Amino acid sequence: MLELFDLRHGTIVNHRYGQEDASGLTLKVQGLADPRAEVTVNGLPTQRRGKVFSCPIKLTAKFNDLRVSARDNYGERQLNIRVVWDKQSYKRYNFFIDDNIFFLDDIAKQQPKSLFEHFYLRCLKDINRQFGTKFTLNIFYRNCRTNFTLKDFPERYRSEFQDHSDWLRLSFHAEAEFPDRPYQHATAAKLAADYDLVKSEIQRFAGSESFIEPIVIHWGMVPPDNFKVLTERGVRVLSGSFINSLTYVGEKPTAETFADVGYFQDTDTGLYLRTQVNLYDFKHNLCWSKDQCVCNLFSQQEIPALLQPFFSPDCQSDTIGLASHEQYSFPYYDNFLPDHNDRLALAARLVSEQGYQPVFFAQGFLGNMAWE
Repeated sequence: MLELFDLRHGTIVNHRYGQEDASGLTLKVQGLADPRAEVTVNGLPTQRRGKVFSCPIKLTAKFNDLRVSARDNYGERQLNIRVVWDKQSYKRYNFFIDDNIFFLDDIAKQQPKSLFEHFYLRCLKDINRQFGTKFTLNIFYRNCRTNFTLKDFPERYRSEFQDHSDWLRLSFHAEAEFPDRPYQHATAAKLAADYDLVKSEIQRFAGSESFIEPIVIHWGMVPPDNFKVLTERGVRVLSGSFINSLTYVGEKPTAETFADVGYFQDTDTGLYLRTQVNLYDFKHNLCWSKDQCVCNLFSQQEIPALLQPFFSPDCQSDTIGLASHEQYSFPYYDNFLPDHNDRLALAARLVSEQGYQPVFFAQGFLGNMAWE
C-alpha cells in the first residue's frame, strides 16, 4: 500500500496547496502507507500517524519530481510523480467562442466602415469595455451554408484587427462546421494542412498580431498520435468537456459516466478534471483544461449555479474556462438563441465580480506569465 492524497502525476499546484514565497512553494505531501514501513519523500523522513504519512516539500521549479519510498521487511515500494508549480498564480479566466465564420461572411458582403458596426463584434467589444474580457474566436475556413471562404475576406480591416488584438484574437478551429468530429479519425496531414491554411488566412487579413494558438479543436477530438501536429505549432493547452459531454442545446445529462469531447482521454482523467479543472500531460507536453461553462448550453438562470462551485474557497484551481458558439447569436441560424449575447455578458460579469482577470490560456502557463 502506497498512495498520495490530492497529488497525482501531472497535478498543477499553486498557493492554495501550501505556503508560497519568493523562494518557492512549500506543500505538505501526504498519503497512506503500511504503518510498519519507513516512508521518505525525496529522501526526507516523514511524520507518521498510523497509515498516514506527511512531509513538507519545497518546490522551486516549474516541473518538480516527487519520489515517495516505503521500505519494510518485504522490500521497497516507490511512487514517482511529477507536479507543476503554477508560480504566482492568480484568479483568471479564458473566454473562447467556437465555430466562427458567419460574422466574417457578413462583413465581407456588407463591407461596413468598421468591424464593430457588425452586431456580433459590437457585442464582444461592449463586453470587453465593461469587464476587460479577452475573446478568442476560433475560425472555420469555409461557411457550409454559402460559398464563402476565408480567402474571400478583404484585407481592408487588418489594421483594425491589429488595433484590438490586445483583447480580440482569432484562431484555428476546423476547415468547416461539417462533417462533425472532423479530426477524430483524420490523418496528421489533414489536421496540419487545415491548421496552416486557416492560420495563413488569418495572418493575411488580420495580421500576425491577431492570431493565437488554439486551445480547442472542433469537437475536441484529436487522436493522441496527432497531438504532435499541434504541439509543433505552439499549442500548449487543449480544452474540452472530457466527461459526460453535452453536445447540443436541450440534451439531457446521462446516468452513466463516459468520456467524450476530450481528445480520447479516459474517464479517470475526465473525473479528475471535473473538480480539479487542469492536469498536465507530460507524455505529450500538453495541459488538459476543462471548460466550466459553455454559454449556449445553459440558460441565464443556470449559469450562476454552474460557476458557483469554482468560486468556493475549497476549489484549488485559479482558472475558469468560459466558452460558447458563434452561430447562436445570429437570427438567421436555425437554433438562434435570442438571449445568447446576454449569456456571454452574464458569464463575463460573474467571473469579473469574483475577481477573475481576463487572460489568454494559450499564453504563458494558462495565461500566467510568471515562468516566461
